[in-house]
Amino acid sequence: GPVAGGASANSSEVSATPQSAVPQAPTGVTATPGNAQVSLSWTASSGATSYNVKRATVSGGPYTLVGSPATTSFTSTGLTNGTTYFYVVTAVNASGESGNSTQVSATPRVPAPQPPTGLSATPGNAQVSLSWTASSGATSYNVKRATTSGGPYTTVGSPATTSFTSTGLTNGTTYFY
Repeated sequence: GPVAGGASANSSEVSATPQSAVPQAPTGVTATPGNAQVSLSWTASSGATSYNVKRATVSGGPYTLVGSPATTSFTSTGLTNGTTYFYVVTAVNASGESGNSTQVSATPRVPAPQPPTGLSATPGNAQVSLSWTASSGATSYNVKRATTSGGPYTTVGSPATTSFTSTGLTNGTTYFY
């Protein structure tokens, strides 16, 4: 006979296994340039088991898959310094792949060298001999001179070595380097 609620007593039983949903696209993607590389990181997407990092050389793609980390960071290596690269990240699980994250970009480059240390100046007749400790990564140095402490400075030489002789000076005048 009829059952309360209007359903018949012989209705079929159904079962369902919940499927996990496709994860949301990662957020908070950042790209930090280095020497011939870009380090990427992002906020984890709920339900993601891995991520796909995709790179392009033009904004908006087409993108090429460059890595599939299980963590929320990836370093893209072997890049050309001075070239801008564009990245998107997707989240992946058994149900599929999210849409792309917001695009980020970075331009890898050789880091600027640190300023030289240990500068010393030895006065001579109408000249000053300068020497300093080499800076890692420096290919040359700009020697700058002023007649007042703190400048303004004028570049007087660009040696590739760690010494320079400033000539044609006036004896009795103090110079700042």
